[in-house]
Amino acid sequence: MTNKKCGRVLIAAGALVLCAAVSLVAYNRYTDKKAGEAAEKTAAVIREHIESSRKQLTYDTESESGSEAQQDITYEDEEPEALDIDGELYIGLLEIPKLGLELPVTKGWDYNKMAHALCQYSGDVRHNDLIICGHNYTSYLIDVDQLAVGDEMIFTEINGRKHSYTVGWFELLGGLEGEKLDAKTEDWDLTVFTCTWSGYSRVIVRCIGSDEV
Repeated sequence: MTNKKCGRVLIAAGALVLCAAVSLVAYNRYTDKKAGEAAEKTAAVIREHIESSRKQLTYDTESESGSEAQQDITYEDEEPEALDIDGELYIGLLEIPKLGLELPVTKGWDYNKMAHALCQYSGDVRHNDLIICGHNYTSYLIDVDQLAVGDEMIFTEINGRKHSYTVGWFELLGGLEGEKLDAKTEDWDLTVFTCTWSGYSRVIVRCIGSDEV
């Protein structure tokens, strides 16, 4: 092959690589945008349900004191409620005021769920060991590393009960260190994590719970 032909082949190959890169960026931006729109729509439905639940709870509290059987059931023993929206179950909303975020959280997790919401990775709010995961979309958790110790997070259950948390610690774990996510749940009441841009590491935010709000 002559130098001239070789040069043309290299230029063509470079152009293909550039086109592939541009296409990938465009696809990622499209996926990010769709995920943000889906989360916003779902969050609106959950907020409406929560407001309705609060009104009903107020009515029930004013109407009756509750049966003995109800009084014997502790909060920790209750089955956490979940709301079915288009065949997907949601356990509540996670709010991060500093980042201007309020995102829906699904019950359980898999990669399909993560395409349109944050997910319950493990644990639950009732036992102070809830771990929430989510993609590093611009409309999701891309900026969690911008939080500081002392910043607030709020998790609102489907029934309207709110829980306030304070950021207390940050960690960076490798992709193969998943077992360390659960290692410190006895020390932290809420953990939120997402991947770094490379996808090889995870940004971990540990939080301490305060009184219900």
